[in-house]
Amino acid sequence: MTVLIPQKVEQVLFAYENELKCTFNNKIFGVYIYNSVALGNFDENKSDIDFITIINEDFNEVELKKIKLIHQKLLNAHKYASKMEGMYIRTDRVGKGNDEISPYLYFSDKKLHEYGYYDINSVTWWTLKNYGIPIKSPDVSNLKLNIQWNDVITNMNHNLNYYWKRKLENKLIFMTDNWIEFSILTLCRILYTFENNKITSKTEAAEFAAKIVNEKYKKIISEALRIRTETSKKSLYTFRVTRLRDTRSFIEDIISYCNDKYNLI
Repeated sequence: MTVLIPQKVEQVLFAYENELKCTFNNKIFGVYIYNSVALGNFDENKSDIDFITIINEDFNEVELKKIKLIHQKLLNAHKYASKMEGMYIRTDRVGKGNDEISPYLYFSDKKLHEYGYYDINSVTWWTLKNYGIPIKSPDVSNLKLNIQWNDVITNMNHNLNYYWKRKLENKLIFMTDNWIEFSILTLCRILYTFENNKITSKTEAAEFAAKIVNEKYKKIISEALRIRTETSKKSLYTFRVTRLRDTRSFIEDIISYCNDKYNLI
């Protein structure tokens, strides 16, 4: 499948790659994009421009300042640079999880972070391996990613039975629009992944989930999509507490459904 990168996204990515290569030469192995842009589901209002920059060596203190200047230059010159979210990963760490590597450099919320953990997991590597697009860089096959679908399922299992079960312990976080959108659409995406053995955008996953889940959950899925697409400022719910209960119930039921059908835990 050939995915056409939106022109404005392509412009900022080409500028970014050019600045890196001109500044650091062979220290940069390649720049790659994954997730919504690579999947052909980029939404200019909501989607991030997810990238992974593979480096041959770590940056020193002087070079870190240059990286910051590059990102600032892009932010000043390109509207979509503010959507960039990504990581700088050394070649010998490609394909590994956060629990296997030391903290790394990453860019998020228009800021370069030195150092920490971000979006490195089996889903990230699998998406990069199967859908990743090189930006004037060696083909993705050169990364020799040894990631299998079972690794993705293991990650999804952990996501459901550790991360989301822990979130359910906090009864108040689901009062906000951001958490409604994030939780409902993420659970829809997990459900879609199990049911279809592939990964898609949150919006497509939500549309799929709305067709197969219990009728009572269609409203909360529509609410999450309303928040994401900003089609209306008015909630579908009169009371936030009712929305909270529907959200928690949806999460609990998706966890139980996946655990029962796919023999998780």
